[in-house]
Amino acid sequence: MSARSGEKLVQAPTEIEHIRFECVRCGACCRNSNLLVTLTGSDLVRLSIALNLDHKALMRAIDFYTLEPDAPVPVGLRHIPSVETENGRAFVALRKLEGGDCIFLLDNECMIHPARPDACRSFPFFFQKQNGLKWGLSAMKDICPGLGKGPEVDYRDLTALARAVTTSLVAQRTFVDEWNRGRTSHTAAEFIKRALNDPKFRL
Repeated sequence: MSARSGEKLVQAPTEIEHIRFECVRCGACCRNSNLLVTLTGSDLVRLSIALNLDHKALMRAIDFYTLEPDAPVPVGLRHIPSVETENGRAFVALRKLEGGDCIFLLDNECMIHPARPDACRSFPFFFQKQNGLKWGLSAMKDICPGLGKGPEVDYRDLTALARAVTTSLVAQRTFVDEWNRGRTSHTAAEFIKRALNDPKFRL
């Protein structure tokens, strides 16, 4: 996969130009109670196919995290569209167990690694599509011991990942905007069902 012609990956102004990163498989990002693995429709479809789960079964691995009405949106969620549900506006994410572990973490290993969500594929980076492709480091970057280790990041690979992630996010925002404007019942289960059947998210 390569970046579209004329679409360059631009670093966020606060980031260093050259960076080293290598995942050391420590599981820190999978165990942090303050780090949500938000999901797009593409992530939901990927998980559904990989695990052979329909929307009802998939619901057991997903939570809809709501914020108090006057609570500020955490920095890491400011560019993630929130979803209307029967319990108010929420962010769709993988379920966390008591203590903060991801539901798919077992013996410090990811049970869904080949089908892991884009948020996992991206960490500790984040990407935005805004006058081109932009990248930066996650607000939770300090929990990652792999930053500063290993080879220098290959910007061709980073650009390819950015393209994939931002394309998925654009489709997600369109889908969520349509969902939030809808006049039908906004239940979490129905949201998952519709996402799994929406052509925007076909892999």
